[in-house]
Amino acid sequence: MRPPVLALALVSCAGAFPSLDLSTLPRPEDFPDAKYVVLLDEQQVQYRPGEKDKAEALVTTRWRVRVLKPTTLPNLSASYDTEFTDLVSMQGRSILPDGTEKALDVSKAWDRPSFDGSVLFSNVRVRSVSAPALPVGAVFETVVVTRTRDIEPMAYQHSFGDWEPVKTSRFIVDAPTAWRLRWVARTFDGPAEVMPVESTPAPGVTRRVFERSDLASLPSDPGGPDVWSRHLRVRVRLDEWTERGVTKRTPQTPEELSALGFAQHQDRAVVTPALEAAAREALVGVPDEPRAKARALYEYACRRIQYCAIEIGYGGWIPHAAKDVHAQRWGDCKDKATYLHTLLKVAGIESSPTAIYSHEGWPRPFELPSLGANFNHEILAVHLPEGTVYADPTTRAVPFGSLPWNDADAVVLEATREGAPLKKTPPTSPEQNVETHRYLLTLDDAGNARGHFEVEARGDNATGFKARKLHGTGRLHAWAKRAVWLKGAEVTSAAFTEQPDFAEGEAFSGELSVRRVVARGLGSASLFRVSDFMDDWMPAVSSSRTTPFAWKWLATTDATLVLTLPEGATVSTLPESVSFTSPLGVYSLRWSRTGQVVTVVRRFRRDQRVVPVGEMPAATAFVEKVFEAELSPAVLRFGGAR
Repeated sequence: MRPPVLALALVSCAGAFPSLDLSTLPRPEDFPDAKYVVLLDEQQVQYRPGEKDKAEALVTTRWRVRVLKPTTLPNLSASYDTEFTDLVSMQGRSILPDGTEKALDVSKAWDRPSFDGSVLFSNVRVRSVSAPALPVGAVFETVVVTRTRDIEPMAYQHSFGDWEPVKTSRFIVDAPTAWRLRWVARTFDGPAEVMPVESTPAPGVTRRVFERSDLASLPSDPGGPDVWSRHLRVRVRLDEWTERGVTKRTPQTPEELSALGFAQHQDRAVVTPALEAAAREALVGVPDEPRAKARALYEYACRRIQYCAIEIGYGGWIPHAAKDVHAQRWGDCKDKATYLHTLLKVAGIESSPTAIYSHEGWPRPFELPSLGANFNHEILAVHLPEGTVYADPTTRAVPFGSLPWNDADAVVLEATREGAPLKKTPPTSPEQNVETHRYLLTLDDAGNARGHFEVEARGDNATGFKARKLHGTGRLHAWAKRAVWLKGAEVTSAAFTEQPDFAEGEAFSGELSVRRVVARGLGSASLFRVSDFMDDWMPAVSSSRTTPFAWKWLATTDATLVLTLPEGATVSTLPESVSFTSPLGVYSLRWSRTGQVVTVVRRFRRDQRVVPVGEMPAATAFVEKVFEAELSPAVLRFGGAR
């Protein structure tokens, strides 16, 4: 199908942009570390009656920067959803240091779908045009106008900050005075109290302006939260308005949003003869016990339905009917959750489709009771006699009773007829997630080694192994090379261990060779150091870090190397065993020797998933002590110069 043709309003720069006096703008010496300074970052949302008196929102975004160093500026881009949004206009201009002004040629913009590889099709698109290459001192500014035709599921957010310094950041919200708005403000540390400046730009219209000035850029630290979440951000939506004389309102509480979700799912979870037959087939031979039946149906849904997302309009929030998912054998997260929900009905097991924000280590707080404000994923709450079990049928490699790490410790909202309160999924623990490696190697006179390896894992550490096993084992040795923790390893063979129960851990083993296990020394002495042959486990933290650090999940990791020395080799020095504790966890390194066999056991238990900034000096000192321990060598002698 051909993409829609967009009619863009080409407004002259003179009408869209104000006059600027370049001599009054910031100079490179004012921001010596910045590539550019954002002079204005403004978003204006105008709620108003639209066609046929239906409420709509006209959204105008303005962005103005001054170049301070040679750099590539972000493209002018406008995202929109063809089901909900019209792209009204997009414009840009540049002003050179000598005052020469040039309009950006938006006729060269390209229009393309804008969704990731997990989605087969969506209405979301983006229209982009490259920013010009500009000299230091030039100004570049853009204006994009979109019109949202259905505001009911929408909430608009403005983040007060950027990758680079910002002089003025402004969020303007206009609405008829009789319409009711709601907004929330947050920083990374929690809710923030902000009050807008109100005015009356036109009779019957109230304007609310949220504004901040002179905002510093924020660094992006490895393992830290996204920059956008660390700035002050304000999210706004309509609470109540009128259309054609009828008062409309959005959910006022999480419980009302829960009940709305139930209504949207109810007619999609109807048991049909085909679905009943499928459930009965999946339960053949399964004990007549709720948990056993729930597990069997979960595994059936995971196995039978291929993940595929088609999100058109409200299809981003409302699932396809379970009967269609069954017939087509594909669906996205909410389709798979609804499908399992329907199969469980056949078994007489209650469950609730459950909205969640699938995160990257930083769970997202609930903000507004709105369809578009809080969640990006759907799982299922399975209500068993012993309690509720959260299940994510999207992830085939996670057994029933567990959740993938990105669903852990997250706010959830179950969809129920009466409306449910907010709840939380269980956090991870280092006892649940364990990975153990064992290497049995024989060293030769050249310092290389060959031998056998065994890897066992359970919990989140086993998920990647289970996924590899499920998706096929061709060229398994190449995959295993990346999975082992030895530097310079070449895996020559690998095989998974047969597991009688998918809910148990996963294991694989094989043969490998490792080059230069022992570093060449002076004369007959050679050095054998953990840092030379084993991958590093420690994160990049420093006492000057300005953000907290988060592990994606808690885990215990163990590696044992049993190294048999060649005939005639001796050990003249063996490092002392050590153990360290810090906010990052507990680390130990043990050395021992029995005859010609040297054994090294390295263990690390992550005890605290998030390490706050105040504990970073202790974490940094811990990492430095670990590095020092892993640099401490065993000294081997081979009986002659090598």
